[in-house]
Amino acid sequence: MPSHLILSMVYLAKHARIHYICPLTLKPYKMKHLGISGGGTKIGGLFGAAETIIKEKNYQPDIISGISAGAILSVPLALGKFDAIKKMVLDFNLDTFFNVSPIKPSGKINTWNAIKKLLGGKHYLGEQYNLEKALSEMVSNEDFEKYKKDKNFAICIVGTVDFYTGKRYYVNLKEVAYEHFLKFVNASASLPIFTPGIFVDFPFKDFEGNSPSFNKVLLFDGGVRDHSPTHKILSSNVFKITETCTLFSRADKLSDMLDPKSFDPKNILKILEKYVDITNIEVSKNDEYQEHRDVKDKKIIDHGIYFLPRVMESVYDVDKPKLKKLYESARTTVSGSWDKVSTHMK
Repeated sequence: MPSHLILSMVYLAKHARIHYICPLTLKPYKMKHLGISGGGTKIGGLFGAAETIIKEKNYQPDIISGISAGAILSVPLALGKFDAIKKMVLDFNLDTFFNVSPIKPSGKINTWNAIKKLLGGKHYLGEQYNLEKALSEMVSNEDFEKYKKDKNFAICIVGTVDFYTGKRYYVNLKEVAYEHFLKFVNASASLPIFTPGIFVDFPFKDFEGNSPSFNKVLLFDGGVRDHSPTHKILSSNVFKITETCTLFSRADKLSDMLDPKSFDPKNILKILEKYVDITNIEVSKNDEYQEHRDVKDKKIIDHGIYFLPRVMESVYDVDKPKLKKLYESARTTVSGSWDKVSTHMK
């Protein structure tokens, strides 16, 4: 082999973040991407859509990116743990994620707990460490080590936001330790005020090789700045994405997302939830626009953007019949649209 090619291969091996490179052609691998938005307890619908895309439509992603609920789903989906995920997302309650719930099962704020937190000078109403326990029951340390070593399992990238600097950090979970995997996913799903977030006291880099520049890091829900992770992945030069599709937990129409008839400002929780809905919509619509632009500019095959119908009443709605209805509705949505999109692309 000519010396200049050998030197090129050595350079690329040392700078692998530029692209995932084929050592024979020295060109980036062509990769399929699946992006999954945040969504709180709409996670069942997001899973139903992802399950249909991967299992029934045989779309096998090389990269799964996720925020919040999408982050929770990412590695279990990559490992093919469909039965375990389904059991969790259709049969969970507030205690599944919260060791100290910020709200009651009735949907009202846990007043006594809130008073204790406020008097104690805390910046949060609840604690979400049971999420790490629930995730560890689906993905063991042994599972995770197998996931990291086996190139056949999709790369999973989860998005978070640092509240000290406001910076986004999208982390490649194949590059972190097991205990840090649990913390990054928890951070991605940590809604400000409701949860304490995750203080990071260990060094890390995002998937593009960037490290925090400030000496303190407090990570919260990636949905603070991005509802969908897709634009970040498609716009980066680290991967050569040739095909993509995205799952949004929101409805497509603004009228369905902000129905005034469904809003009753009867307590602080309802105002907080409405605030989250309104800001989330603005971020989400921008994400959708950016994704369409990326697909057009980079000539990426687009398998579509899929939206969930409005079924759940709030970000922490855990009504089991609604969870099942959303799961089934999401599956129907993808089944009815995927082939139409694919036919249109041809």
